[in-house]
Amino acid sequence: MRGKIFFECIIFIFLSFDLNLSSQQFQFNPENFIKDVQANYSKIDNFVIDFNQIISSSAIEGRQQLKGKLYYSKTNRYRLEINGQLIVCDGQVIYNYSKNSKRVVITNFEENFFSPQKLLVDLPEYSKIEYKGEENLNNQKVYKFLFFPERSNPEFKQMMLWIGEDKIIYKIQTEDWAGNKYSFVIEKFLLNQTLKSELFKFKIPAGVKVVDLR
Repeated sequence: MRGKIFFECIIFIFLSFDLNLSSQQFQFNPENFIKDVQANYSKIDNFVIDFNQIISSSAIEGRQQLKGKLYYSKTNRYRLEINGQLIVCDGQVIYNYSKNSKRVVITNFEENFFSPQKLLVDLPEYSKIEYKGEENLNNQKVYKFLFFPERSNPEFKQMMLWIGEDKIIYKIQTEDWAGNKYSFVIEKFLLNQTLKSELFKFKIPAGVKVVDLR
């Protein structure tokens, strides 16, 4: 579940917002800036991200910190490696493999909330965005934008994005309705790399339990 939450956030790249920005005084035009971010990401065929994930819960003291790597290629192909878990989607089938449990769960890819296309097109259309000012993140200036669905969304309450002057998203923080917060800080962002097709294929290892839900 947390892997899915990560993926839904990291893929979110503003391709079709119905912008509704709060009326504050700005040193730059936030609406035009977001449109530039949309245009920037729409040109991306693939990307590779190294990230840190921080999970904090209102019910548990302390926080959990993980490191991971995400490969994404249009359309709907991705590979997520995090904390002994591997999630691979070839555009049609999703393989969720736990090395520790020695189990792989196989499901069909569906156009649901967790799919990139759903996030890129449908979700932004009913989101409200507020510009929250500037901040320094890892020695660079970033602009903060808060968005939240204008109608009830069962998965999360709100999301904050930190976007650099180069129109790249460097930090994402989501909060769900239970008060749990998920933060993702991008350490490395590589665009339009030469990615082998094998990255998005999964070969089931010998001796693992297979749960096929297709």
